[in-house]
Amino acid sequence: MTTHTLEADLDASVSEVIAGWERPGDLREQWRIAARLGWTAILDDLRADAPERDLIDAACGAVTALGRGGIALPLRQTLVARAGTPLSTVDAIAVHPAAQGIWAPIADVHVAADGSAFAEAGRDLADRPYSLLPPTEIPLRLTALSEVLRLQEMLGAAQGAVAEARRYVTERVQFGKPLIAIPAVRTTLGHLKVDVRQLETVTHEVRSRLSGDDGALAFALATAREVAATAVPRIAQTAHQLHGAMGVTYEAALHWRTRLLWADCDEGARWGDDGADAVPVEESVLWSLTAPGSSGGGTRP
Repeated sequence: MTTHTLEADLDASVSEVIAGWERPGDLREQWRIAARLGWTAILDDLRADAPERDLIDAACGAVTALGRGGIALPLRQTLVARAGTPLSTVDAIAVHPAAQGIWAPIADVHVAADGSAFAEAGRDLADRPYSLLPPTEIPLRLTALSEVLRLQEMLGAAQGAVAEARRYVTERVQFGKPLIAIPAVRTTLGHLKVDVRQLETVTHEVRSRLSGDDGALAFALATAREVAATAVPRIAQTAHQLHGAMGVTYEAALHWRTRLLWADCDEGARWGDDGADAVPVEESVLWSLTAPGSSGGGTRP
């Protein structure tokens, strides 16, 4: 089984399970299901010094599927907290300062880099508890893993938002034909597809460099954050524009995805300097880092 198949299999499996879930639904019950199916323990055997590609791909598949479905479970935060440090309680909601968007108020376990307690948390746009406590002395690899999972959640939410917008313009009929028949609407959908593809590309590039050179990894992180900060708000705004400025009622499917997009994008703005000092400043080196999969990263299968 290839890593690509693992990612696709986890994506399909999680998507099938959550298809009938309510949003926001019963968090604890949904979490019990996630733990029972093993989603929370995917990275338990991950080694920080030599991250295993198949485990990371599987985790990315699960996180992406949840984002695409608009389900705001703290899976990515718990995966980071458990990475290489399995917890005795399999259904614990765990937090770590490297996993931005910390769920401190409802977490069962606090896994802090320096052993300190977390500050009191607030709520983000997706109504998830978070802490403003800055990460301290956290290895770049763990920060990058957390960032990859945030990007994957945004990628899934973006895919879900675009799918909802496309469904609406395909079903909505005006003057005897669907909205998608209007050239301007088709062009706008094309722009959305490009934005999602850009987000997917930079996310996979960070993943490809997780086991490579620190400078190459930090460069890919900086690039991904910049692309996400530009593309993600545009995807959310445009999806709502195509949806006739609708999709924001409690029952609507679109806003569960776009709220995740805006909340995750805010996280990136809040913690966006992690690892920046590892990026080389020499022009020739910077040019070499623009090659896909450079510095030990490889390419996707």
